[in-house]
Amino acid sequence: MNLHIVPDNTFINKFYDNLHELGLVDKNRLVVRSNSKKLSFVKRDIPFAPLYSSKFSALVGDTLSYENVFIHYFTPLLYRWVARNEFKSLSWMVWGGDLYNLPPLDHMCYEPITKAYVKNDLSLESILYKLKVRILHDPFRNRAYAKVDNILTWMQQEYQFVGENLPVKANQKFFFYENQFPYAELDTLRNKSVKGERLSLIIGNSGSPANNHADVIKFLEENKVDADLLIPVSYGDARYISFLKKNLSYKYGKLEFVDRYMQFGEYLQFLSDADGLVMNTIRPQGYGNILMMFYMNKPVFFNEKNISLPDLKHFGFRWKSIDDLISFSKSDTPDTNSKAVTELLSHERLLAEYRKLFC
Repeated sequence: MNLHIVPDNTFINKFYDNLHELGLVDKNRLVVRSNSKKLSFVKRDIPFAPLYSSKFSALVGDTLSYENVFIHYFTPLLYRWVARNEFKSLSWMVWGGDLYNLPPLDHMCYEPITKAYVKNDLSLESILYKLKVRILHDPFRNRAYAKVDNILTWMQQEYQFVGENLPVKANQKFFFYENQFPYAELDTLRNKSVKGERLSLIIGNSGSPANNHADVIKFLEENKVDADLLIPVSYGDARYISFLKKNLSYKYGKLEFVDRYMQFGEYLQFLSDADGLVMNTIRPQGYGNILMMFYMNKPVFFNEKNISLPDLKHFGFRWKSIDDLISFSKSDTPDTNSKAVTELLSHERLLAEYRKLFC
């Protein structure tokens, strides 16, 4: 029997469905750590409880009785729990926020303008969270990381980043959270040309400072890139989103903040209607959007510091640098990345990895 400690997140629905498809639900116990009285995103029948509650302990039982324990999204709030329990084998499924947002590491994710904002943005909520972590959980940090046997990520560079920056000595195993839909559903949108004379560019994936919005818009303006800019901010950091709306403008095209919630079909159309996606992130982020754009053979423009770029090259993806936007036009021959997406992340490939990990 395996144990999975999971957050209340939509990705867990597809994870559970894949276990069910393989007949592995009985071999894998899932417990959602949540302080809420009702789950918001997990729609499957999975038990939940606050992490340090007696109910959570009862749901989990003896951690040493499981062949494998998998922690999905290993935040500092889990340090104390991991340090105080014993495991035959412990695996960390990296989500990104549980690695790159750690206080000693998050400064690496920001370009100068955004870094100045983050440094000066001290909300009472963030101060109280950091104080809670420092007092209750940080003393257990090294003991917790020392118990990790496996890092589950599809990126070799991410695995190396863990080893270089945290006291973790573990093996890497391939894993990727599957989207809720098969990529084949995008076939009707693939290679679609975009009408209009001016470029239409999506900037980032959310209202997260890691997108370094202000820095990339400054770059586009300095290089007089003629384009309309669409900035998705339907979710993210409310204070940061407010900062963007008050401070960002663009001289060489329209700038629109897309803050409405879209149904999935509408969102796919939103991606398809753009000429490209601009990801000025240094940390890997927004791969749901990136891979959908790749599958539709739309260009994705990356910050050249992005940690995931060597892995994209290794797996046969063709990507562009943000510098390429200076000379990019609608008439450029589209990159063909749909094959690389299906080879790396087909449903069959992921099910094969599930059989290796969760039987």
